[in-house]
Amino acid sequence: MRRAAALLLVTLLSTAAEAAEPPSWSPGERTAGDVRDEARTAEERAPGEGTYGRLQGDLDLGFGLGAELDSDAFAAARLSAHYFSVAGISVAYRDALGRTAVDSQRLLSLGVDVRPAFVARWARDHEQGPALVDLAVDALSLGIGAFWSEPSGASFGDVRGFEASLGSGLALFGRADGLWLEFRGILRWPEGEHVEPAAYLGLGFHGFLLSPLAGREVEVARR
Repeated sequence: MRRAAALLLVTLLSTAAEAAEPPSWSPGERTAGDVRDEARTAEERAPGEGTYGRLQGDLDLGFGLGAELDSDAFAAARLSAHYFSVAGISVAYRDALGRTAVDSQRLLSLGVDVRPAFVARWARDHEQGPALVDLAVDALSLGIGAFWSEPSGASFGDVRGFEASLGSGLALFGRADGLWLEFRGILRWPEGEHVEPAAYLGLGFHGFLLSPLAGREVEVARR
């Protein structure tokens, strides 16, 4: 009888102790308060915690088609590759498509391109949405490089010089991967001539690739 009573007492005390313990919290669960820095549920956070798909791979590859305008209109294409959406290279090409009443038949440019806003804003938790605004600000890019062109009646490369550009874009799907409406202002300095302004407007597609270097780092981190 005493043993049964003792067992019952231990059970009651154990139950009371468990009830007195404060409820535990797990990361990702909703908190009781609305303080800005408290944990938010997955639904309340921006997609990918503000990366919007930019950490799917270390290489952001872009391809765009559109038009370049200066004193004339040209068909244009752009290729780009950025490391972690921050710094990379770009290649641009424009063509008069056989029209003779233009100053330049073809032009090719090659340069480096830097997007300084993304990492700084993400590290400070400024990626709070809306996605269209965050991505447009992060896409602000500064480019500098060289160009070679083919004036009408001359050979390709007869005119060459330096160029600088400033551009951005709108992510049409609200994610970094997918379709973008891209625009860029360009200034070119041909050798021995005055500066020539131009503008590019086009539709681009961006995708992300995990390079072999980043792939090895991920495998090491998993071990």
